[in-house]
Amino acid sequence: MTSVSTELTDFLAVVSKVVASAADGESALSAMRNSLSETGLLDLARDTADEPDALQWLAYTVRTVAQTDPSLAFVLASRYVADRAIDAEAATEPTFALAVPGSRPVLAGALGPDAVVVLDSTTSSLHVVPWADLAPSVDHEARTGLQRADLVSVTIPDGGAALEGSAAEAAFLWDLLTGAALAGVARRAVSETQSYVLERHQFGVPIGSFAGLRALVADMDLMVAGVETALDRALEDRTSIDNLAATAGRAATSVCIDAIQAHGGYGYIDEYPLAGLLRDAIGIQARTGGRRLHVARVAERGLGPRTGRHQ
Repeated sequence: MTSVSTELTDFLAVVSKVVASAADGESALSAMRNSLSETGLLDLARDTADEPDALQWLAYTVRTVAQTDPSLAFVLASRYVADRAIDAEAATEPTFALAVPGSRPVLAGALGPDAVVVLDSTTSSLHVVPWADLAPSVDHEARTGLQRADLVSVTIPDGGAALEGSAAEAAFLWDLLTGAALAGVARRAVSETQSYVLERHQFGVPIGSFAGLRALVADMDLMVAGVETALDRALEDRTSIDNLAATAGRAATSVCIDAIQAHGGYGYIDEYPLAGLLRDAIGIQARTGGRRLHVARVAERGLGPRTGRHQ
C-alpha cells in the first residue's frame, strides 16, 4: 500500500469530520461552500499543484469524501480536473465534463460553475467553454444518482478555446479520481454491511456468524481491496490507470448489490444507505466513458492492436 504522510492523514481526518457534520441529503452542496473553502477542499488541486504527492492528496481526498457523500466527491473530482487543466485567471469556479459519442456531456452544476473544461474522447482534445455560452442548452434531466451534484446535460458549442497538451493529463486525472470515488462508495457499502451483520441477530446470534453471509461480506471486502490496490498502483505507475478505470465501476456496483442482498428487505428502503450508494455508483460509472473503452486498452497493452476482419 502507498505510504501516506502524517500531514495527509491529518487532513483526511479533518475532511471526514467536516463532510460528516455537513452531510444532509436534503441540503444543497452550495450551502456547504464556506466549510469546504475553510477546510481547503475546493482549492486543493491548485494549492497542491507543485507538490510531488499532489495526485495522492487529490485521490485520497475524493475517496474519503465518497465514503460519506458521493455527490460531493463527484463535484470535487470535476473541480480538481478542471483546476489542473486551466489557469486560475481563466475561471475561478470551473468544472469538468467528458464528451463521448452518442450522448450530451453531463456535468456537475452544484457549485455554480463559471466555465467548463470539456474533454472530447473522440478527438482527444480539451476545450474551455464559458458557462454563459452553455446556459441556454442546460437540461436538468431527472436522475436517481448523485442528486446533490445537480447533474445537467449541455450542448457544447463549436469554437471553445483549445488547451494544448492537456488532454492526456486530464483523461488520466479523471480516470484516477472517478476510480477513487468509486472505491470510496464501495468501501462505505462494505463498512455498512459489516456493521449490520454484526448488529442484526437471528436465533440468538449475529447473522454475521452465518457461513453464507460471512463469505459474501468477505468477497465484498476483497473486491474493494482490489480496487484500492489498483488506485495505489495507478498513483505509482500511470501506465496502469486503465486497470483502475476498467474495474472500479463494476466492482462498486457489484459490492453495492451484494450489500443490499446482505441487508435483506432493509437494503431497499431509504432509512438505509445501500440503495442510494448503488445509484451513486452507477451515476459515477456512467460518467467515466464506458468500461469497454478501458478494457480494450488493457487488452491492447497485453495483446497488441486488433488486426484483420475482427477489427
